[in-house]
Amino acid sequence: MEDEASRIEAEVQKRLSVAIAQQQATFAAMMEQTMKNALGGIDQGTAALHEERKRLEVELDAAQALRTKAEQEGEKMAAESFEKHRRQYEEAIRTALLRDLTRLHIEGAKTTPDIMKWLNVDRTFVERIREVVNRVDKFHSKDSPAPKLEGNPRLRFVDEGRSGVIYFESSVGSFDMWWEMGYGALAIVAVPSSNDWELKTSMPREKRMEVLNFIGEEVVRRQTYKGSFIIGDDVITIYSE
Repeated sequence: MEDEASRIEAEVQKRLSVAIAQQQATFAAMMEQTMKNALGGIDQGTAALHEERKRLEVELDAAQALRTKAEQEGEKMAAESFEKHRRQYEEAIRTALLRDLTRLHIEGAKTTPDIMKWLNVDRTFVERIREVVNRVDKFHSKDSPAPKLEGNPRLRFVDEGRSGVIYFESSVGSFDMWWEMGYGALAIVAVPSSNDWELKTSMPREKRMEVLNFIGEEVVRRQTYKGSFIIGDDVITIYSE
């Protein structure tokens, strides 16, 4: 059991390293494009306004200095961005690994006690995966009925490329959730922890799982073809199936 836990932890750290590298590459590409745009604008200005050549040369030097600084600080920025959500990333990757292993055992007709022992997970986790396996067909199309919840809630999605924000809005409480694609799943959605729930949502703590189930079902219904989800301590992990 300790060997299995060590292998899972090693795989989590491996995938975290890959995720950091991907973020660094994304930051570098964004900065390079920004600098190209800036330099392009300066070149056009130099051609059109020759009399301001010296002023534009100063601006060109400043832009080049900014580019150098951005390249130097790009790795630091990517690392800081990653560290900001490191807890959610680690949970999502670990959950994805355990989810895949648990699902394989379930589909292999293994018992819940055996799975709990082999993977060092609790009964609730195994039963959640069994629910996922059983309800996949429920979300076969986006025409499936919307989940029900008091307060006439709705989700509003803001897409910023590979990440964004989901707004939960209802008459009894509203809050926002950062989301990002990947990390062992289709996407992860950061949600208020049990300790922070009442402060961040203005809703009673005993309603947390009901609300998070609504969010998970609605995200799957509207954003996937045939998906599923798992609710964790800090994230809802969305899968493509």
